[in-house]
Amino acid sequence: MIEFRNVSKTFSRKGRDIVALDGINLRVDKGDIFGIIGYSGAGKSTLLRLINRLESPSQGEVVINGESLQNVSGKRLNAVKKDIGMIFQNFNLLNSKTVFHNIAIPLILQGRDKAFIQARVTELLEFVSLSDKVHSYPNELSGGQKQRVGIARALATNPSILLCDEATSALDPHTTVQILLLLAEINRRYGITIVLITHEMSVIQKICNKVAVMEHGKVVEQGDILSLFGAPKHQVTANFVQSVIHDSLPERVSELLQRDARAQALRLEFVGITAQQPIINRVIKDYDIEVNILFASMSEVQNTILGFMIVQILGETAQTEAAVGVLRDAGVKITHV
Repeated sequence: MIEFRNVSKTFSRKGRDIVALDGINLRVDKGDIFGIIGYSGAGKSTLLRLINRLESPSQGEVVINGESLQNVSGKRLNAVKKDIGMIFQNFNLLNSKTVFHNIAIPLILQGRDKAFIQARVTELLEFVSLSDKVHSYPNELSGGQKQRVGIARALATNPSILLCDEATSALDPHTTVQILLLLAEINRRYGITIVLITHEMSVIQKICNKVAVMEHGKVVEQGDILSLFGAPKHQVTANFVQSVIHDSLPERVSELLQRDARAQALRLEFVGITAQQPIINRVIKDYDIEVNILFASMSEVQNTILGFMIVQILGETAQTEAAVGVLRDAGVKITHV
């Protein structure tokens, strides 16, 4: 659907070359909700702007549906760009136009007749739950309502790709959840591929099925959400994951554990069905060991339960080793703290 093949982008500023992207290789499949996360300056926005040709790569190529954007121009390029909708962080609405006309702008630019525009805008207003705001102006709307207008406008031309540029960063947490659920519904109902950039891991956790983590213009890690949340390999990824899923002990507690030679401390990771089974209770009963639960948390990622627990296990060596083996056989991932 969307491919970045060894893409680099360099800007020239006051005689200096600034590398914004460095050797990016990514693939977004049809129907994905693909998240791109990174701190400020990581290159996320530049990467997004390459998809709708607001920027061109200095090296490499961007391919959409098997067609390299570097090889198209004129009418063909316009046709490709019309198939891509864009949602902006700050809404980008025309304050002098009503909600109706803001949504209708792409259709007017396409030369659609009034009857088609009326029907399409009415349909979209109903979809984003703003039918009662058809004659309102942007300054009469809340932030969430403005973003719903922006979403409706992006959908006006029936695009197959929707780009979201920090679409929720200007919204409060409750409104953010509402907008994310709306995006998920767009993906589910219409099969639209969504590429979403953000600096908030909670946004990724809520709706994305795949993610790329960026730092200094490079993709440092990528994959499906569950894998990255369960076992992040790069420190930047781990930092983002820990912002929404706490899976470690305070440093002071860790120091105290290291002084206790009587027990071993283990970090347990439960995924899916293992998080719903009384496995800990079972090994306590079967192997006559003591388990001191120091920390536990549970989250939902892509409709899958992901749980973490840090425990102390006390007992005879043979018994504790057998208990750990049972946990591993049950699908629990175990690491020593």
